Amino acid sequence: MSRWKGLLWKEWVLARPGMALLVIAAVLSIGVAPFLLQRYVVPDFPVMNIAAIIMGLWMVALSYMPAVSLVISLTTDMKRPDIWLHSPVPTSVLIGAKAFFAVLMTAVSMLLVFGVLALANLFILIFSGSSGLPESVPAGWFVGFLAEIGSVSLFLGMIQMGLVILFWTIYQWMKKANRVIAIVITGAMLIGTLYIWDKITTWGPYQKLAGYGEVPFRYSEKLNRINDWALDITGVVTASGMLLAVIETVFCVLLAIYIFNRKVAR
Repeated sequence: MSRWKGLLWKEWVLARPGMALLVIAAVLSIGVAPFLLQRYVVPDFPVMNIAAIIMGLWMVALSYMPAVSLVISLTTDMKRPDIWLHSPVPTSVLIGAKAFFAVLMTAVSMLLVFGVLALANLFILIFSGSSGLPESVPAGWFVGFLAEIGSVSLFLGMIQMGLVILFWTIYQWMKKANRVIAIVITGAMLIGTLYIWDKITTWGPYQKLAGYGEVPFRYSEKLNRINDWALDITGVVTASGMLLAVIETVFCVLLAIYIFNRKVAR
């Protein structure tokens, strides 16, 4: 446990400046910008509608945060080969701690965005006497809606992280010979993989296998019936599809760790 604490604290020290910038950006973009836009640009558009749209953009951006954070942390440590060559900690634990921290910070960032959105609504309620949200709608609906889109964004982020770490590892391996060649080969492999993956996912038997157990997004459906600012994510996720995605991601991560141990960390 002390080993994990030390690794996670090291990641936190590295991530603090970025997290501070993220807090400032969230406050300005959701807590300030909607009011300015409503006042000077789109006066007929409700403030909370603007804030909800910006929040949706945040969810899209944060879905890339686990992969980006992991690559930044790994690239920083690659400047110190002794971490990989002489550390008593297994590579799987070193990378696992980085991946866990990246996902944790993404979840915290989502909660921060949701919190700023809630404070913006509270501000409207205090100074205007009425909420900027549709009337007669239980607060639990909004909490459920935010939980749904946050879960989807976080899940996508973890899936992307598995693919990114694999190709980052391939690049680090190829870079030992030549950086330019490494970029070309890794890029070609990535494009080829995405092309093959597109063919597989549009293949009839795979679509059938991935189509079992549709996951309903009840709160998104309810809010879409009342107000068109809710994000319509209904019907795009299935239990079997999620399971296949997890299996594929685990495979990518295990392959990346194998390549890293055999070709990179030597």
